[in-house]
Amino acid sequence: MLQDQASLLLPRAGVESQAKYEARTVVLGAGPAGISAAIAIGSEAIVLEAAKRIGGLSGTVELDGAVFDVGGHSFHTPHPKVRELIFDSLDMYEQTRQAYCYSYRSTIPYPFQKHFHELPDKGVVAECEEGRLAADGGAAAANFQEYLSRRFGPGICRHFLFPYNRKLWGPDLRRLSADWVAERIAGPADSTEKFESNGGQRKPLQDGTVVAYPARGGFGEIVQALARKVERIRLDTRVVRIDPDRKELTTQHGETYRWQQLISTIPLNELMVMLEGVPASLREDARCLEYLSLQLVFAVIDHPVDTEIQRMYSGEPHIPAHKIAINHASSPYLRSLPRSGISGEISCHPDKSLPRQDIERWFVESLLEMRLIREPGEVVRTATMFVKYGYPVPTHDRKVKVQALKRWLGERDIFSIGRFGEWSYMNSDEAIQTGLSLGSVLAARS
Repeated sequence: MLQDQASLLLPRAGVESQAKYEARTVVLGAGPAGISAAIAIGSEAIVLEAAKRIGGLSGTVELDGAVFDVGGHSFHTPHPKVRELIFDSLDMYEQTRQAYCYSYRSTIPYPFQKHFHELPDKGVVAECEEGRLAADGGAAAANFQEYLSRRFGPGICRHFLFPYNRKLWGPDLRRLSADWVAERIAGPADSTEKFESNGGQRKPLQDGTVVAYPARGGFGEIVQALARKVERIRLDTRVVRIDPDRKELTTQHGETYRWQQLISTIPLNELMVMLEGVPASLREDARCLEYLSLQLVFAVIDHPVDTEIQRMYSGEPHIPAHKIAINHASSPYLRSLPRSGISGEISCHPDKSLPRQDIERWFVESLLEMRLIREPGEVVRTATMFVKYGYPVPTHDRKVKVQALKRWLGERDIFSIGRFGEWSYMNSDEAIQTGLSLGSVLAARS
């Protein structure tokens, strides 16, 4: 894949320590936000990417004939212009999302709060229903835990929502605000919400939501296709120092780039360390921004995918992953491959401890229990991948801190966007929308 980007790379100077470049706009990061910002700005933008591949959290990994995304991905958006850009850039395949929850050793459709009545344990069903009827909607909840309790009732929380979210976010759900739930947490059985695709605020995914995926390859093909619209991209170019007064940055190769405006998609906490002249209070605010790392587990299956299931969610403590992605169910192309892949996402939190350390073997055992494989011999290889920045944690003070940081940056013509650039739990389509919007504004300045 990296060879496809060869024509986009700027030539390196013969002596890198003396190489100097100028660009009206420098973009840090070749993920969805950075690439889309560069598209909107046009030829005056140059993208610098620290890694040797583009894509960021929307990248794809190939392992022994199986295709894995960095976390489970599918394309769905409320932004018509983003959809138009993607569908014009590459062939996409659409299908109804097939997602399930694994609870009490039973598989039921996602989301749990709408389908708990399909559990075989009638006592659990009765408790969930009783709590749901007494729930008050969760308006003005003081924190995430209170929101879940008031929106869904104690039964649904005890039997799924609390264990699942503690598995993901860590044991203390009260440290999370509730200002993000309207876009992420599907309502109970009597709610009528649906995922909108014609504008407006994002709504949670539902059973029956139509999602898209590249017709060939993995999810990373989307960013690859968008990158072909960008004239100048440099890979393996990590920024180590930024002087906002001189409007210069320095890379690990000793190169210097002068810029008029800088767009950063790298994590805010790391950006503030690179910058000179940052007030100590802002450095501390950035340092305290909380995030979750991820341990991804990959299992290569020695036959084509044989299930319609695309996602499985579980709060069960004996299942290591909170989310399982059966990636090869995402398109006919992936279904046609002789080998398939299943991945698990395990969040890492300082207050969270795992009962076992043999993650790969434990993951295979869980696939057997969930009937996603029939016997251990189907798995011909396992591997793990550590992702330092997986989820920005929506703590109560995060918005105030991020606003202060972005205000200081904006006064110096530095604009921080993307999931960790804004410390916002956003999907790739939202990152693309943010990049396009900012890029259009900055392009209009010329």
